[in-house]
Amino acid sequence: MLPILPPPLRRPPGRPTKVRRKEPDEPQTTERLSKRGVEMKYNKCKRIGHNKRSCKGEVGQNIPVQRHQVGVPTQQ
Repeated sequence: MLPILPPPLRRPPGRPTKVRRKEPDEPQTTERLSKRGVEMKYNKCKRIGHNKRSCKGEVGQNIPVQRHQVGVPTQQ
């Protein structure tokens, strides 16, 4: 009797993996940078502690836009 072999390896569809799969004998690298202690700063108004979404438009031109409500007729 012949030994039973596994089916041929097929690549699944979709986006490829981000990092190359390493061989078992390769060293595992754990050197990763963290953003711990980094203060967030919005680039337009140069203020620390918020971003584009939470900027109130003090210095920059990011003024909140009024969005339309569902079910309310609009002017045409």
